[in-house]
Amino acid sequence: MDKENIIIKKLEKYCSIQERCISDINKKLYTWEIDNKHDQIIQHLKENNFLNEERFISSFCSGKFKIKKWGKNKITYELKKRGLASIMIKKHTEDFNNNEYCNTIIKLIILKAKTIKEKDIFVKKNKIAKYLYQKGFESHLVWELINDEIK
Repeated sequence: MDKENIIIKKLEKYCSIQERCISDINKKLYTWEIDNKHDQIIQHLKENNFLNEERFISSFCSGKFKIKKWGKNKITYELKKRGLASIMIKKHTEDFNNNEYCNTIIKLIILKAKTIKEKDIFVKKNKIAKYLYQKGFESHLVWELINDEIK
């Protein structure tokens, strides 16, 4: 087996373990110091369904929201950082169930409120809002739900 086939087999296994995007593959090829044939290798992975960016985006959105409790802004930022198409990103972030999304924010508000010892309600709300901004949730939604939950 020649070097190129060995690399392809390793990348096929790498892509089989978890969903990957093109930038992940390029980083791996760079660390292996493979300077040429990036396009050819990526094309092979796409043709054999080891690499599918739409599937990657769907998996990334779902995982980061359900497991890490990230908001749409942070998810979008991370996907754009990987060079993925804005249209596909928007499509998958709009697919979030609004009730589940709002309920997640409410749960995070309640959990964070328990950890803040601040007596001043204004300061407490601001600390909660900052926490939710860092998690990538939209400001209008954050404030609407904070004002409903914290009195």
